[in-house]
Amino acid sequence: MNRAFVAFLIAASVAAAAPAATVTVTVGPGISFSPATVNINAGDTVQWSWAPGSLPHTSQSNTTTGAEVWNSGVKSSGTFSHTFTTAGNWPYYCSLHSTPTGTAMNGVVHVALPAPTLASVNPAAGPTAGGTSVTLGGTNFAAGCTVTFGGSAPTATTVQNANTITATTPAHADGTVAVAVACSSGTATLNNAYTFANAPNTTGVVPSSSGPGIAVTVTGTAFQTGATVTFRGTASTNVTVVNTSTITATVPNITPGAAAVVVTNPDAQNSTFTGFTVLPATAVPMLDPRLMWMLAAAFAVMGIMVIQRRGT
Repeated sequence: MNRAFVAFLIAASVAAAAPAATVTVTVGPGISFSPATVNINAGDTVQWSWAPGSLPHTSQSNTTTGAEVWNSGVKSSGTFSHTFTTAGNWPYYCSLHSTPTGTAMNGVVHVALPAPTLASVNPAAGPTAGGTSVTLGGTNFAAGCTVTFGGSAPTATTVQNANTITATTPAHADGTVAVAVACSSGTATLNNAYTFANAPNTTGVVPSSSGPGIAVTVTGTAFQTGATVTFRGTASTNVTVVNTSTITATVPNITPGAAAVVVTNPDAQNSTFTGFTVLPATAVPMLDPRLMWMLAAAFAVMGIMVIQRRGT
């Protein structure tokens, strides 16, 4: 299983398992909320708890529409809770002792998004020229989050939802870099997450001519693990990337003649070598049946001579 995908599953399961916080605000016993200002994360809950001997009070949101609307009703004991899901500042008041714009018995809940996490970058490689569309997976993404690849900003960034950002890579020198997502709630960094790679350059095939089914050696630079090789458009059935400058590949069963050899890296960059020729299958050296018969006869005569010598 892809390691980046496993990391994303782990991060998602941890985020799902983490319990939300509950913050308590004491109501009364006088004309007060304590504390009057609360700082929480989205998903947390505020519980208003009426102090013993409290006067009748309410906890009522200033807003009357949207997700963060609440009204405890008149209470002098017990508790009332509201879970906040939307980032922002949410003021409230006691409708018996103040008003939305008053100061006698007013409070505010500051709701922040949790810090982002970054678990996956797909694809994980692309050309140094940039222009690759990359999908970032994580949690707690929000509008306004920015992305960098090795410190360089993408040419385009779109926050699709809380778990997905798409970005178009910038031009960057070759090498493996960290990818970072910066949001108002924090920054998440995934080290060694993306590789800017030079295009491959195929410089030769040894031998320069061969029949089908024969393994040849392709030489060049910037070959990547997982590269494919085609001969005149037909894929080789047996490709091994030995290192960044050497690939072995078996010539497929195609008709004789000139055959362009194309090496394509996983990031879709490719290189073409035109100096290879596919030979007819009969051009591959084989022993003539008559020659084989003559050799067999010669070995038989030699065997008879050895036996005669031993007999003497």
